Amino acid sequence: MARKKKETAQQKTWMLSKKHLVAILIVLILVIALCSVVFFFFLQPSEVAFSLNAAIIDQLGESDPSLSNSTFVEGVTSLLGGHNFTVTYYNKTLNVNFFKGLAKYNYGIIVLRVHSALREDNSTVDLFTSEKYDSGKYQWEQDHGLVVKGKYLYRPEEYYFAITSLFLENLEGNFPKSIIVAMGCWSLKSGCTQMAKAFLDRGAKAYVGWTDIIYPQDTDQETATLLEMFLAKNETLADAVERTKLHAYPAYGKISKMEFLPLSARNLKISDLIAEANGSRTLTAFNNLGQSSFLIANVSFKSKGFLTD
Repeated sequence: MARKKKETAQQKTWMLSKKHLVAILIVLILVIALCSVVFFFFLQPSEVAFSLNAAIIDQLGESDPSLSNSTFVEGVTSLLGGHNFTVTYYNKTLNVNFFKGLAKYNYGIIVLRVHSALREDNSTVDLFTSEKYDSGKYQWEQDHGLVVKGKYLYRPEEYYFAITSLFLENLEGNFPKSIIVAMGCWSLKSGCTQMAKAFLDRGAKAYVGWTDIIYPQDTDQETATLLEMFLAKNETLADAVERTKLHAYPAYGKISKMEFLPLSARNLKISDLIAEANGSRTLTAFNNLGQSSFLIANVSFKSKGFLTD
């Protein structure tokens, strides 16, 4: 009889132990699931979204006051501001060091009102700075092909530093989902797309430029049309570019038109990018709140126990 009671007690103990094990297992599963949720929502690094910061870089206006166009600048600034972009306008000290910081500020749209030039061997296109050329400056960059010596055809005796696609490849930072509008001559010449590729390889979503020479007043007009169609009319990038006009220059035997890369960006719409930016702001605020609570909990627990010249 005593033996039977003992066996019954042991059986009850074993059953109790099994219940304890099941309970512990359930708790462990819940803890793991909770940790996974915390990691996913609060700690997992999120992809950088499109930014509602924009930059207008007016090297034409700085290099030659006669090429200033306040109507263009004010119009584009107003258009961007009307779609909740914070716009920064640059028209001073657009030297090599300025361009070294171009990828640090997470601009969603960059309007490059900048001279660009085709090299004499037709191999590639470079973007001009407003800094006069000095053979003794930026020696490392010159030796490694990041900056080169360039001149304007209408100023044959003046030389300026120009930045190359290699310059962009060596920048600190990126262009996350940025739209680059390069307004200068040959900025997207067929067979000379290294500059476009350099921007795209650093994260840009699309690059828009000209296939041949373009006069300042013409690029201003067509760029304004492009941005009006893309922003105000919410047309796809392909349709917005298609709305711009061809420009013929009989004296040079040239016809220039606006193009874009990559072709996979043809259906890109500003409304989608802005929605992403707004969604990212909400998610970031939520994540920051979660991270703050998590860090406070941790603190409480522990308390208890480029190249510049």
